[in-house]
Amino acid sequence: MIEIYYKNNDIKKYKSIDEFEYFPDKIFSIRFIGFINSDLEAISKKFGLDLTSFSRSEDLEISSHYIESIDQLSLNFTIPSYSMSEFFEEKDIYILIKNDIVFTFLSLEIEDSLNQLSKFIYSFENTKFDTYHQLFIFQIGVISDYYADIVELISKKIKDLFQKTLKSKQFKENDLDYIAELRFNNLLIRESLSEFQRILLLLKKSDKNKDNIFKKVGEEIDDLTVIADYLQYNFNRLDDLNGNINSKIELEQNKIFKILTIITVCISLPTLIVGIYGMNFKHMPELKWVLGYPIVVLVLILSFIFPLIYFKRKKWF
Repeated sequence: MIEIYYKNNDIKKYKSIDEFEYFPDKIFSIRFIGFINSDLEAISKKFGLDLTSFSRSEDLEISSHYIESIDQLSLNFTIPSYSMSEFFEEKDIYILIKNDIVFTFLSLEIEDSLNQLSKFIYSFENTKFDTYHQLFIFQIGVISDYYADIVELISKKIKDLFQKTLKSKQFKENDLDYIAELRFNNLLIRESLSEFQRILLLLKKSDKNKDNIFKKVGEEIDDLTVIADYLQYNFNRLDDLNGNINSKIELEQNKIFKILTIITVCISLPTLIVGIYGMNFKHMPELKWVLGYPIVVLVLILSFIFPLIYFKRKKWF
């Protein structure tokens, strides 16, 4: 789907680039949602775009994600795709500025994620712009808000798990897997956020962006710094949570070993007595006692009970 934001604040949607005429002086923004790679050549020809950044999106160098030429600015970065129950997935976002038009390329997953978590502000229909700069900064702000929302989501899950852990005495392997999932998602957000911050820092330093509206980029960077602090808090909470669970698991194991020790000691004395009277010696005076059997049975019982009383007084159980 193609969404065009015109300078008269009118918004129109098309299924392909062949359905509309391209008049740069009438357009603020063109958004390509759910685009496929086979469309890129036709898009490049019609709008005169340099799409080199699309082939370099996986490079680690920041120069591959921020490309500034004489007539075009290209930004590309990844953001985690929102998911309620699964691991986040990285999805690419490409933002190009040429001819005073903001070209945005989004996957369907990212569009849905942005709408789910930022639906009250990510709406062009309810927002009016006077310049393409305002629209561009608006998009940057929405992405920043999206980061804040998913970090808040992770934080809430961690807090809920922490409260559950404090109340629970039994833990399953799934609990540790869930902690690993939260840690992975948090790490994915941190990497993506760091990449986005670096791009905005380069944008802020650019000599071309002298318009006052770009001063707001610095505000967005400050907001992202605060979000990064919350990400670190999440890592700290996860470390505390993991340590708490491991400590409780060790305590449970110690209790089990303690019980096994008590049982072993209680059984060992009766076993020793039975072993003695199981010897096949010819001269064992107790064999001729009339009350020999009940006395030995009584001794067996007492040898089991006395250790239990001792351990009970020691508060081992």
